[in-house]
Amino acid sequence: MPSGVVPFDEASITWDPHMSMEPQVYNWTCAACALDWVLRATGLAPEHTREQAVAEIGYPDNINAHYGLMDSSGSALQAVYDAYGQATEQAWLDFDTVYALAQHTTGQMSGTNWYHWVALRGVDGPLLWIANSAPGYMGVYDVLSRDDFERLGGFSVVWLV
Repeated sequence: MPSGVVPFDEASITWDPHMSMEPQVYNWTCAACALDWVLRATGLAPEHTREQAVAEIGYPDNINAHYGLMDSSGSALQAVYDAYGQATEQAWLDFDTVYALAQHTTGQMSGTNWYHWVALRGVDGPLLWIANSAPGYMGVYDVLSRDDFERLGGFSVVWLV
């Protein structure tokens, strides 16, 4: 793991990786869709909606129709998780580190060449299994390969601890 990354406690985070991810309605809401998915999948907010996610992230200062999520580090996402009492970490991670994390926790990630946020469902063989609100965007559906990761990264990852 990269320096400064706190190891995860394997027993502390549970989520339903099969929770549905509906396609996004607006092209700028991917971060809100992924946040909503994590909140519902973990049970932090089982009845949560995407509209709530946009409001909680902070429309229009932190998320808006012109830019989407304003800070690619995901600091606004971390603030929402914090409001639900859920600790998170954030770092720019390589594929192997995200792969290791995805086996024990969930969260969100975005590639700098992708400009798109998805949620981590887990792993599928050698692939990252993702909840993607824009299936097919830049050739990615529900899994992210190492090659996709390299093509679309670097990746900012916000994960639950």
